[in-house]
Amino acid sequence: MATQRLIWRDEYLIGVDELDWEHQDLFQRLNELHDALAKSDDLEAIEDCLGEIHARVESHFALEEQYMRANKFAGYEAHKDEHDEFLEVLVELAKGILDSPEPERRDNLEFQLQAWVINHVITSDRDLATTV
Repeated sequence: MATQRLIWRDEYLIGVDELDWEHQDLFQRLNELHDALAKSDDLEAIEDCLGEIHARVESHFALEEQYMRANKFAGYEAHKDEHDEFLEVLVELAKGILDSPEPERRDNLEFQLQAWVINHVITSDRDLATTV
C-alpha cells in the first residue's frame, strides 16, 4: 500500500477549537480507512468505514457552514462549493472502490481523500479562521 497513515501536526490547527477537534477526528477516520484498506479484503468493512467518513464529513461541513454564516464570512459561497464538490467526489470514489477494489484504486482513493483534507484545512479553513 503506497499511502501512509496521516499524522496530525499542530500546524494544521486553525484556532477554532470545535473545528480543530473535528479536523483531528477526521484524520483519525481516514487512518481507520487506511487500516481497513491495508488489512482487509472485506468490502463490507471498507464500505462501513467510508460510510462513517461520509457521515462525519457531512456533519463537519454543516458545523463549518453554520460557523461561516454566524460570522458573516465573505467567502461562504466559495467555501461551501468546495464542500459540496468534495462530497460528490467522496461518493464517486467510494462507489469506484466498492465496484472494483484493486490496489491501485485503493491507493488513489486514499491519496485523494488525504490530499484534499490536508489542503482544505491548511488553505480554506485557515483562511476562514483568520478572516472571521
